Amino acid sequence: MDKKPPFGLNEWLDFLKKQKFPVKKGNLARLKNQTKTPDEALDRLQTNIASEPFIAFALLNEANKSVPNKRSDIKTPHHAAAMIGMNGITAVLKNLVPYEHLAKDPAHAAMVREVQSSYEAATIAKRWAIEKRASHEEDIFWTTFFRDTPRWLMWFYCYPTMRMLQKKILEGEKANQAESDILGCRMDEITVHISKYWGTPINIIHSFITKFIPSTKELQELAQHTHNPEELPKYTEDKRLTLLANSPLIFSYCASKVAHEAATYGWQAKTLPFYYRVISTVIHCHLGRTIQLTHSASVEAATLYPNRGKIPLACQLLSPTLYTKDETFGVKLKAVQKKPSALSSLKALCKSNDVQPKHKAIATLKALNEVIKRDQRTIILKYSKGKISPLFQQGYETDKIKAVTWNSPSSIFSKLSQKRSAVQLSGDKLTRLASEFPINASKLLSRSDHLMLASTTVAEDEIHILWLASLSPFTESDYNYLKQVVQLISYLAK
Repeated sequence: MDKKPPFGLNEWLDFLKKQKFPVKKGNLARLKNQTKTPDEALDRLQTNIASEPFIAFALLNEANKSVPNKRSDIKTPHHAAAMIGMNGITAVLKNLVPYEHLAKDPAHAAMVREVQSSYEAATIAKRWAIEKRASHEEDIFWTTFFRDTPRWLMWFYCYPTMRMLQKKILEGEKANQAESDILGCRMDEITVHISKYWGTPINIIHSFITKFIPSTKELQELAQHTHNPEELPKYTEDKRLTLLANSPLIFSYCASKVAHEAATYGWQAKTLPFYYRVISTVIHCHLGRTIQLTHSASVEAATLYPNRGKIPLACQLLSPTLYTKDETFGVKLKAVQKKPSALSSLKALCKSNDVQPKHKAIATLKALNEVIKRDQRTIILKYSKGKISPLFQQGYETDKIKAVTWNSPSSIFSKLSQKRSAVQLSGDKLTRLASEFPINASKLLSRSDHLMLASTTVAEDEIHILWLASLSPFTESDYNYLKQVVQLISYLAK
């Protein structure tokens, strides 16, 4: 960095445009090696994302800039990696700069601290979205997480300037005024303009623009609807407030505010009750429930994304199972024995071809229930020796499944029983193709249902067909999870 730090919007933009995203040397080298074995690389990508967020961010930006004719922005790193492929990932890695992480380097420690705060904000936003039963909770997580990427970069490359800014805020100066004095402009301005230059997904940029998020006055109006903690909030009659309350961006905006305020002043920060009231109105739940959700999410973030950058917010909640005293850092995370996820169990089970198809089906049903958190109804069918029969199901009445003549002529099921495949159906397309289902199978669906079908060979002489129906629309993430499960249970010919 030059001796004279940037000042003003244009100087900051010029400065940030010249900087490459820093990635720990060992993690970057490991990922470059993984790209030489593509199947392994994509499968293990999430591990590197958790430890190196700049890799995820760079992949996301590249996918949104280079993938043509996409219907909407690519919003998750895993989707981005799948879209740009190994060649795209390799090209992205060449533009990252490796660095040797030094715990005693204040700039390195500060960047890790900011990333941890972003994980906490993202987990809080996701937990709120799940409580409201909003769709695309994974999109909300990543939108919230990457909102502060320019801040991470500024802490890494301009530590003295950011430290001065933080000091003025801790001394009681308002953030807007402190930013204008130290940076010469607002942090939000820098974020919006540099994000446009990077090709960041538009929903991240929208989370800073008052057209898409509430103004201060609108936040106050939303908060006023949660007047009595003992009562449910009142519904707003204002059309714009209703639109804002139903936008997922309000979760990202408020969660970022809560995480930053709590990180700066602790859970006793004066502004936190205000944001709790706003979110209570948005979710339409009691104020105590919003606080509980926020605290639970902070514990989840500390458990899932631990690092030594800062003491997790969850530690301030005095959870005795989360941390113990430590001379150096004040606290350290305990090595908590966690029950493996259903998806992890399925991965472990399917490493061998010797697994019985029935055991695969049981593990598949558990994994689908875990990764696709919807009101779906699931059937796993077995195709063997020319006949189709149900193996397991969840969400249907047994008599309705028995009423289906699964072996009646069906062009759809004929294709499913011949090769590995996956398809999403809804609306007119589902109505049109329902006539090609086995007799009475269409009676398992309502007019407003959405359906995903998939199939794969699970043993030398057996194919499993997966049927997932839901009143709620399936997301791209749901479809990707289904394909991932199908790939895991596929039989590998020797």
